[in-house]
Amino acid sequence: MFVSQKKLHKAALIASISLVGSSLVSPALASAQDLPQADILDLSFENGAISNSASDAEPLKIGEPTVEQDSVLERPVAHFDGRKDAVGFDIGDKFDQIKDGFTVECVFRYDGDFDGNEKSLCANKEAGGWAMVIYGDQLTFTVNGSDGYKKAQQQVEPGQWYHAVGVYDGNKSELYVNGAKVAENTEINGEVTKPKSNSTAVMIGADSGRDNAAQFYSDAVVSEARIFSDPLGEDEISALYEDSNLSTDKKAEITGSTPSAGQHLTGPVTFDVQFNNDALISRELTYTLDGEDIELGQEIGAGLKEGNHSIQAEGRDVFGNPISQTIDFTSGNLPGAAGTDSTPSGEGITISARADNPSGGDVETTFTEADVAVAEKGFQGTFTDIPESLDFKYEDGEDFDKALNPDNEDAQETSSTEHMPFQRFDLKLKDAEKKAHDIAWSGTVDPKRSVRLMAWNTTTNSWEKLAETRGAADAQVSLSAQANQDFVDGDTIHTMLVGYDVFADDLNEPVNEQFADTSDYDFSIAHHTDTQYLSEGAVEKATAEERKKWEESYTSATQWIADNADERKIAYSAHTGDIIENWIGKDNDRPNAKKEFEVASNAQKILEDAGVVNGVLPGNHDNQSGADVGAGNLYNEYFGPERYEAQQGKGKWAEQDASYHPYAEGDNDNHYDLFSTNGMDFIALHLGYDVTEEEAAWADKVLKQYSDRNAILLTHAYLKPSVSPDGRGSDFSHDGVMVYENVIQKNPNVALVLAGHEHGVSIVSRKDVGHTNNHVVELLADYQFYEVGSDELGLTEIGDYDGDTGLRFGSSYLRLLQFDLQNSEMIVDTYSPLLDDHNATEYDDRQRYNGHEDEFRIPIQFQTRKTSFATNSMLALTDTGKEIGTDTAKSGWPASVTYKDVKAGQAYGWYATSADASSKEDTKPGIVRQFGVFTAPEQQEKDNKAPELTVPSDKLTITKGEKTNLLDGVSAKDDKDGDLTDKVKVVGNIDTAKPGVYSVTYTVTDSAGNQALASRVVEVTAGNQGDNTGSSSDSSSSNHDGSSGLSDHSSNSSSRGSVLPAILGALFGAAGATAVIAGLLNYLAPEVRDTIKRALGL
Repeated sequence: MFVSQKKLHKAALIASISLVGSSLVSPALASAQDLPQADILDLSFENGAISNSASDAEPLKIGEPTVEQDSVLERPVAHFDGRKDAVGFDIGDKFDQIKDGFTVECVFRYDGDFDGNEKSLCANKEAGGWAMVIYGDQLTFTVNGSDGYKKAQQQVEPGQWYHAVGVYDGNKSELYVNGAKVAENTEINGEVTKPKSNSTAVMIGADSGRDNAAQFYSDAVVSEARIFSDPLGEDEISALYEDSNLSTDKKAEITGSTPSAGQHLTGPVTFDVQFNNDALISRELTYTLDGEDIELGQEIGAGLKEGNHSIQAEGRDVFGNPISQTIDFTSGNLPGAAGTDSTPSGEGITISARADNPSGGDVETTFTEADVAVAEKGFQGTFTDIPESLDFKYEDGEDFDKALNPDNEDAQETSSTEHMPFQRFDLKLKDAEKKAHDIAWSGTVDPKRSVRLMAWNTTTNSWEKLAETRGAADAQVSLSAQANQDFVDGDTIHTMLVGYDVFADDLNEPVNEQFADTSDYDFSIAHHTDTQYLSEGAVEKATAEERKKWEESYTSATQWIADNADERKIAYSAHTGDIIENWIGKDNDRPNAKKEFEVASNAQKILEDAGVVNGVLPGNHDNQSGADVGAGNLYNEYFGPERYEAQQGKGKWAEQDASYHPYAEGDNDNHYDLFSTNGMDFIALHLGYDVTEEEAAWADKVLKQYSDRNAILLTHAYLKPSVSPDGRGSDFSHDGVMVYENVIQKNPNVALVLAGHEHGVSIVSRKDVGHTNNHVVELLADYQFYEVGSDELGLTEIGDYDGDTGLRFGSSYLRLLQFDLQNSEMIVDTYSPLLDDHNATEYDDRQRYNGHEDEFRIPIQFQTRKTSFATNSMLALTDTGKEIGTDTAKSGWPASVTYKDVKAGQAYGWYATSADASSKEDTKPGIVRQFGVFTAPEQQEKDNKAPELTVPSDKLTITKGEKTNLLDGVSAKDDKDGDLTDKVKVVGNIDTAKPGVYSVTYTVTDSAGNQALASRVVEVTAGNQGDNTGSSSDSSSSNHDGSSGLSDHSSNSSSRGSVLPAILGALFGAAGATAVIAGLLNYLAPEVRDTIKRALGL
């Protein structure tokens, strides 16, 4: 056994420490101080094992806590995962030694997120006892004395080491952090109350629960934990702090970065930093570039003006010390890419590129040829996970032989699958020795799905994601990425496109306090839970009239389900436990519990009499917290298998081919129901409170047996309540880890999890469960603690309450889950038949939520939810450096040259390198590179007629900050190409944050290269600043989707015949014609521009 060694410490020690941004000073020691010896608990990690040096008792290991050497503290530490890891030491026989006073020391780093839930570090708290615990963001030393729990608290931050000491002397509790006293509570006194329910162990990484089970886990690292049977003094606590190794000179520093300090940027770079020791960093630092937020891995530089720039890094190290460093660098004017285009012209193809110069000056663009490697063939199929090798197994395989050139309209479509569809291509390069190549893909994908561009990395021997995009409605999307030599295998780049279901919880569902229209969904499921207070009130309240009201709150819910089963298409009704209140422990009164069960039984019978397919399970209040289980327990007396077996073949059980299957003969603690609706087969699997490994294995076996059915898993204690106003996100509750890891992760047919237990709401959309692209929705909807006023209930006088009193009628609310199978979405509404009220938000005793937690729409991955995509073009480009031509244009306007001598049907690629035209050679001008591709068209009959472009003639007026669509009312058509409205582009800039008069130009080009232009005036007015709810937009520019505001003047302007007469006619009648011409010339094809210049003498 390890024994703590006594150490001498410096006299008059003054250690300055940081705690949540403030500075504390540890007390000075009057003289050398011996390290006090712990006699109750002294955590040891000798030989990598966790033990108690103060006792020979064997530790109680829960989960898989690990012991590792910490490089910063230079000592072994224990890691706890916050979900199932803890270690306990039974100190029940030593309770008398600490009840009058004690000290607990815990040296820890909390690595999780502060989500509002309890996070215990070192605790023995179960209706008594004490704990060193985090509530919210408050490190808390709580002790249960003669007047209940009293707390001493101090705010802390995640990711930082703290030396925490709690002292109780019988009259007050004190909390010391990093050697200094930060809080005390003088309201506590008397002996420490002994923990109840056989909770005799102190837990590290969690708290002790009933029968020494762990609860309130903590995602933490612990280096020391000690318990002393005496209250320690300040000098002794300072000695412990000095021994913890937290008082150190180690500091985190940035040692390198991209861009590096003093560097001059001439193009965009990927932002990165390097530290002297990554282990010293507490969480991620925040970074700003010239005051704007940036992130590691982000490409920065485009849009920077010539001059000085700085990146500021801010954060803290693991000891709370501030990190604040500045990286200064310079740059030229770095233009931002604004798009490329290519259109047929008389002598070839006119190619153009637009770039925005941050200085506002002209942009000079050099065009160069590119070698193009087009995918000529490939293969496709489906898989459930991204492969780990270049050659891999897959399903639904198909080879295809099709040239996927630019502008190809014969798309290659994947199969539609509930898994991941893919397409594989090998792109053969002409000049594989070049340092970099660009991969370009275009195709179509559903807006609620995405497609990922991947390439085989020959250095890491893995598939690497290079780019990803979500789809668009009725339009192609594109992906591009640069591939360096790591992705070149001989003369080939191995590429793969993968379809992915983004399963985004971003569906717009207004809170309108009404059910979905029945025409908008196919079937529904009712979910009710934690009705324990209703059953209790129906038994224990003083008067028959009040008891009747409590019972009505339960029966009104089941009656509503029965009455609305047909109209609301209710295919199944589920109750996820805590049917009653008073069967939670062995000391509960059995006759009273039976009365509560009778109330619940009568309420559930309403569903049975109506023939509604339904299921229940026991919560911790129904099975003595997992102690009263199996055939013959009290729960099975009322809700045993025979009750549900008798329902089969009746009502909707017959209509939906439903059947009931118990866990074991006479045992309905767990069970599953099979039913079918709308041509789909379902399994509803129920797991009662305190799920064991044996029960989880049974559930796994059942789900695998019915792997072709859509699975809904119902259990009692799965999720904790969310602390987000919209109810999104939460941690696992008591059975969460057991059920998730042993059942849900192993069975991809599980689409939905419903639970109760902890009061509140949580909505979890869990992605990539078990394998990639497998998603599960998990819902907690427990309203048991929500309080309705006695006045509203009509019970103030009946119950003899002292005025309007909050009563726990919250579980009169139920959930209706409405399933839209075509769109694979679930519409959730919350309703109380007792109150005839939608959404329980207002009754939450903690006022946590905003209404969106009770009424929402979310994706659901039943087997009807499929993913697919189609590829139009797939190719790789390599810059040859061979110049096509150079052109200068105004910022944001197209620079254009002609790509000559092209052959019909052949694919061509090109690069455009743009720089600030005014920069001198010695100023190292900034550049931006773009590329474009096209397939040369067949020669057709000469078309000299420009499209007809129609733009509203009236001035567009918008208020400062307001968003508007510049393309509203704009249309274009062509005699040969038909409707070209979707080809209209907006050229020009407007700052909607700055009042003034602006001009924008609309352009459209037909397939023959004929162009039409029209202008419009846009006025931005100051408006009423107090009413300004719009965003302050940056300027709009070319290739704009129309959302902003701009223009000059034109009356339903159209351009017919030759481009030149139309432009001259419009311009010579306008003031300042020469200035306008100068701007327009930059957009036109070179041969047209030269003609106009000669005509005008420019």
